[in-house]
Amino acid sequence: MAHKKILVVDDQEEILSLLKDFLTQHDFAVTTTKEPKTVVNRVKSLHPDIILLDLLMPNLGGFDICEILNSDPETRGIPIIAMSGLNDLVDIKKAYKLGIVGYLAKPFALDELLREVNKCLANKEQLH
Repeated sequence: MAHKKILVVDDQEEILSLLKDFLTQHDFAVTTTKEPKTVVNRVKSLHPDIILLDLLMPNLGGFDICEILNSDPETRGIPIIAMSGLNDLVDIKKAYKLGIVGYLAKPFALDELLREVNKCLANKEQLH
């Protein structure tokens, strides 16, 4: 079976490295980027099964990226799980309105992340 592809977007190198190592150990093909401006093109070329997206990044934030990806027919169906230090209910609701399918408040446990990813992928498979 082909490895599921995950794109991890975060502006912190340590988080990218940690998540890439962890998810790779769980048989995912992981691509990372810390450049928010390149995310849309990366998604279109990579066609990931899921996107893990930090909401607080310089220049182009995660909310903007969600809006762009979910308004484009080519990228609309790719599930996005937000990872954020924004724990305010207003921010969480805004993220869901913009099309995310899961929300992890930083700091989160790695097993919590894995559960969220697996749940999201199972839901995606049921839709197809």
